[in-house]
Formats: sequence, C-alpha cells, structure tokens
Amino acid sequence: MSTHDFFDKRGEQSEIKARIVAKYFKVWAEIVIPSVKKRDKRIAYIDLYAGPGRYDDGSKSTPLKILETAIESNDIRNMLVSLFNDKDDRHVNSLENAIKSLPGIETLEYEPKLYNVEVGEEIVKMFEEMRFVPTFFFIDPWGYKGLYLSLIKSALKDWGCDCVFFFNYNRINSGLNNSKAYIQR
Repeated sequence: MSTHDFFDKRGEQSEIKARIVAKYFKVWAEIVIPSVKKRDKRIAYIDLYAGPGRYDDGSKSTPLKILETAIESNDIRNMLVSLFNDKDDRHVNSLENAIKSLPGIETLEYEPKLYNVEVGEEIVKMFEEMRFVPTFFFIDPWGYKGLYLSLIKSALKDWGCDCVFFFNYNRINSGLNNSKAYIQR
C-alpha cells in the first residue's frame, strides 16, 4: 500500500489514532495553559507528517481534529500556533484547502502554517537550536523514515513539550531484515 492508497478510506486504526491524539492534545493543553498564561501566552502543535487533511471518503484526519479542538476552546483558540508539514506537495495543498473549509477557522488567533519538506537530519538540527514554547508534537511517519531518536529528543527538550509518535511495527520489522534499509540507532 502506498501513502496515496492509505488516504483512500480511513481505517478503524486511523480513526482510533486520530481520536487518541486529539483527546491527548486537549488534555495536554488544559494542563499547560494555566502556566503559559503567565509566560509567553502561546502553545504550539507541530505535525511533521500531516497528510491531506481528509481521506478520500471525506473523513477528517488528525490535523483537522486538532484545529476543531482549538476552535472550540477560547484559551486554545487564542494561544495555538500550529505547524503542519508533509513532504508530498499534493497533501499540503489538500490540507490547506481542508483547513480553509473548517467552520470557525478564521477565529484562531494564529493562522495555521503549512510546510512541504522531508523530515530528516536538517529538521533535527533546527529543532535542537530552537527554544520551543510548550509544544505538542505529533510524529507519525509512513514506516520509519525520518523517525530519529534525536528528533524526539529535540522535540522534548523544552518545558511543556510533549510528543506522540506512532510507527508501524511490521514495516520496521521488515526493514530490520533488509540489508538495504537504513535505520539510525
């Protein structure tokens, strides 16, 4: 299955994963916001493998669920800086359109930012040098490419930062047995 086929129809696992991340994000935000109100007054959400926003069957994926959560909460709506990335420019264009069509999106204090880069060592170096406001990272690669321990470490280094990442064990397991696969340890 290719990444394009993956977004044909949302599977049960994808729905459960999106629901878990959206609920966890909301609880995380509710915990950090009281302290953040005394500081920078911003929180962030970064999704490095955002996808197209909707499956071909119309189902919403994680980025839209996160933004809906923000729109529904006065505090989150006024504090959230959101960054969505996908290396596939078609996904970025689709996500941009899906975000623009969300009811209430214009009420967010900070307009969502979209990027089109491949996750790799350059992102890790950039994250290592940045100081993050409390940030919720979602790292859900297709397989394991770009999922470095140093990436997770760089995401979690600052106060209030949290990270949820998923990976497909079957794809990693097959990669371990492939002499051409490169997995950074």
